[in-house]
Amino acid sequence: MLGVERASIEIDDDGLRHSVRVGDGIDFEIQDIVPFGVQTGEPVRFSGMFHPVASDLTMAEAKRSRIDAFGIRYEGKTGLSTSDFAWAA
Repeated sequence: MLGVERASIEIDDDGLRHSVRVGDGIDFEIQDIVPFGVQTGEPVRFSGMFHPVASDLTMAEAKRSRIDAFGIRYEGKTGLSTSDFAWAA
């Protein structure tokens, strides 16, 4: 157990760009990948695969990917996106 902090959460979904910011410790922005020549503008999707996040994922490029919280420091270059999100308390 690394602890608990209270922080604001900002979520933005602007079509193909998605971002989340949690206080000063977490900051991610990704852009879904649309292959060249795809007339529909639909991004690349993986469907029916095993992944801890979801079985249907959209491929994305990380524009910003940073965690600096509880002694964990991480900066990434890749991203996966999933559009289904539900918040329940």
